[in-house]
Amino acid sequence: MPKTIWFMPKALQIRKAVAADLPAIFQIECEQFSNPWRSEYFTAELANSFSHFFVAEEAGKDSLVGFLLFWRLGTELELHKIAVAEAWQRRGHASRLLEFFIRTARSWHCERAVLEVRAHNAPAIGLYEKFAFRCVGRRRDYYDRPVEDALLYELVF
Repeated sequence: MPKTIWFMPKALQIRKAVAADLPAIFQIECEQFSNPWRSEYFTAELANSFSHFFVAEEAGKDSLVGFLLFWRLGTELELHKIAVAEAWQRRGHASRLLEFFIRTARSWHCERAVLEVRAHNAPAIGLYEKFAFRCVGRRRDYYDRPVEDALLYELVF
């Protein structure tokens, strides 16, 4: 009987984003979003006192796998961005970033986390629902390029 070889991804390292990461972050942003943020928005987030901005790297690699950006507003976290570079997708990295986000929220004794997602972004919706986020509302025509509704999701701790 042949041996079964299981793919075991290397450890994902999540650390605070720094200015030197911004070109790679912006590249992922442009690759993953139809209406990407301008690069200066990310620069501003590095200095924003209530923003928490992280990047993910696979151990032993020099390139960024993805990033996560959220705000802490009292006992609530707002997830603004979560993205994984196309070359690194379907390896569980988005789940690991979202797990990090949820662990952080719980360690800070947050009451809830909220986010908005394009209504037709089935992969992202599946990810959020996998982690028990629930749809609690809709904002009509919230997004542009293309125009699309936003679904509002919440996770109560």
